[in-house]
Amino acid sequence: MPSYYEDGYRSAVLGDRRRQVAPTDPATMYARGGIAARVIDIPADMAVSRGVEINGDDKRAIMGELDRLDVMGALADAIRWSSLDGAAALLLLTDTGELADPLPENVGRITEIRVIEYSQLSVAPGGYYDDPRDPTYGQPEVYHVRPLITGNYAGTGYFEVHESRLLPVPGEPLPARLKVGKSVPWAGRPSADAAFHTIERYERALRLALEVLKRKQQAVHKMSGLAQAIQDGDEAEVRKRVDMVDEVRSLMNGVTVDADDDYQVYDLNVSGIKDLIAEFQVAVSADSGIPVTSLFMQSAGGLNNTGENDTDNLYNLVEGIQKTRAQPALERLVDAITRQSGVSAPSDWSIHWPSLWTPTEKEQAEIRQKNAQAARDEAQARTLDFETGAVSERDLRSHMEREGLYGLEALDDA
Repeated sequence: MPSYYEDGYRSAVLGDRRRQVAPTDPATMYARGGIAARVIDIPADMAVSRGVEINGDDKRAIMGELDRLDVMGALADAIRWSSLDGAAALLLLTDTGELADPLPENVGRITEIRVIEYSQLSVAPGGYYDDPRDPTYGQPEVYHVRPLITGNYAGTGYFEVHESRLLPVPGEPLPARLKVGKSVPWAGRPSADAAFHTIERYERALRLALEVLKRKQQAVHKMSGLAQAIQDGDEAEVRKRVDMVDEVRSLMNGVTVDADDDYQVYDLNVSGIKDLIAEFQVAVSADSGIPVTSLFMQSAGGLNNTGENDTDNLYNLVEGIQKTRAQPALERLVDAITRQSGVSAPSDWSIHWPSLWTPTEKEQAEIRQKNAQAARDEAQARTLDFETGAVSERDLRSHMEREGLYGLEALDDA
């Protein structure tokens, strides 16, 4: 019985086809777009989509500065890159002092806000607060920032920045013991890590599903003398015979082979592929925290599923990003804005994130109806209390004044 080499068999049957390797670097995956980019972009863009409100800023002095500096756009990018790499920062450029100097109490003007990526950041050697009596003891005081250069990953030089001019935007929480070796001690966990690994499996499943569809009708060519031809080094001739049969095979053409050969087409069963793909989508959704309905632009499944729970889960994810990752940097930025010359900012202010939920006209009508129903029920209860003698007319009026009902206002006690 003739023997043959495996390499010869691969060359004869597969030809010059090679496997394509998908990129695994998170930045490269993000740059390709698609699901990997949506996992990063959806939470970041939603977090700033409604902007912020500054309580106490009646003259909109602070809001005007936030708009001038395009703070929401810079903050969205900082959230984006912190999700991708585990950390990012906002750099304040001012016309007062040097970057290596502490931000003074009175700032002339903040001229620009730049987003600094984690790969550019490191704490300067010895650049920590070293006074044990200082509340900032052991925290970074001076950073090294490497500028990015077009056409190159990063420059060889760096410039120094005082921590008061650099506003950290960390990634997801990370245990302190796992931060050892990080270039900045406040760096967190990249939320993209687990999701991107699952996305790779999902994309591989899509490619395999496509190959299954391509081979739904699998042709098997039993070729007489195949092993001997490979043994004799005639792989090219074998490949030519295989390609010739594949080229002429179609619904309109028959297939002609040698009398000693055999050629059959097997119809493969592809049922269940859709369900498997759906399970991979659920896995991507679970690791990213973004519902399938939002991530894959699908309508909610099931007869009674409206997708309301999916939306609530996404809002909870985004609100967590706003409060824990974005707000600390934003509070420090607003504080710097209020110290600018010529800005009539209030002394007492607070940041409020508007609700992400916007009711439809139908939902607004339902809310008004429920409020009217509640008011009617309360009025009936008060009437019943009065008729049964549980409260007096004076007691009832005092209650309505305290609640501000019907335009009544409670009078201050003399």
